Amino acid sequence: MRLQLNVTLASLVCVVLLSSSVAHADGALSMRGVYYKERSTRVIQPMLDGMFEVGERGLLTGHLLVDAITSASASSGAAAEPFSEQRYEGGLGYAHEIDGPQDSMVDLFRVAVEGKVSKEPDYRSVYVGARGEIELAQKNAVIGVGGGVSLDEINNEGAQSPMGGPKLQCNGLSLEPGDATSCPLRTYSLFTTASQILSRNALVGLSYDLAKINGFTSNAYRQVNTDGGFIPERQPNERLRQAIAASARLYIPRTATALIAAYRFYWDNWDVHAHTPELRIVQAVGDTIDASFRYRYYTQDAAFFYAKRYPDQTMGASEFLTADPKLSAFDGHIMEVKLGILGETFGFEGRWAGARIEGILEYIVQHNDFGNAVVAHAALTVPFEY
Repeated sequence: MRLQLNVTLASLVCVVLLSSSVAHADGALSMRGVYYKERSTRVIQPMLDGMFEVGERGLLTGHLLVDAITSASASSGAAAEPFSEQRYEGGLGYAHEIDGPQDSMVDLFRVAVEGKVSKEPDYRSVYVGARGEIELAQKNAVIGVGGGVSLDEINNEGAQSPMGGPKLQCNGLSLEPGDATSCPLRTYSLFTTASQILSRNALVGLSYDLAKINGFTSNAYRQVNTDGGFIPERQPNERLRQAIAASARLYIPRTATALIAAYRFYWDNWDVHAHTPELRIVQAVGDTIDASFRYRYYTQDAAFFYAKRYPDQTMGASEFLTADPKLSAFDGHIMEVKLGILGETFGFEGRWAGARIEGILEYIVQHNDFGNAVVAHAALTVPFEY
């Protein structure tokens, strides 16, 4: 299936690139492949991304991807039994620019809408969102605001058995046995961003994110260890998540080096607090090659109801229970190297001179039950005219 998908994506790229004889607009197509491997889970993800100019002021984007997952992780919902499944996702977005009124502080308006649909055996998701931006002070400052709604459905069909998985209890407050085969999950998100050019070579940015989650937040198969045996986990049906982030970018012309620093603070009403500082160094090598190194540190508190082992729940000793490693207290590190090369480095001409080849390698240290992970990413982006 993965080989067939890759061949199909490659064929689509070639058809689009070779089918146009008269140029009216610019676009780009990217073929990407990601390989992720941790202690008990492997994910192979082929992707196709497209970008197409629509008139002089519009930009259409789209993507298709498949996650091919193989895992024996109880936290993945397989109760330590090996399983495999595929997740399919497709999305479209459109952005449009409008000049600001004459003699006003606003130089440009930008509005955008997007949507995506994903499906896997036990999870279906539909997302729609919109955002708006204004550019001010001769385009030296940008302010943006946006939001979205995700309508998801979790079911018990992913246990890879004719009868499906265990019955679900959609109400996280109930101690009664589950009787449902599917439960809803709704996420409502808002965000705002601001950036300011400080000089020819310096830029700073700020952002704030807010998301409210309502519905079945538990894993449909995950079991919690109690003194009386294993029982299904039970998480709250509501979660309010917030985050603020700041970033700064500095370009050093003498060495053709870009320095990018960022910090993000996250908190929610489950008492999870997380700090994420990050540093990236991007170095140009001539006009056609760039290399970068990224280091990211992450640390968080545990959710207020997380425990490795709970008392006997015969009398409902604990209102909420979870075995999710992502809700434990842990820290971790990401170290990433990236290399980008333009086609003209190899003597290519025409559109292939502007083609970009990228390779990314990440090593992730995770001090939790997931363990360490390796991520390899390869991409080919080809510009075209149509």
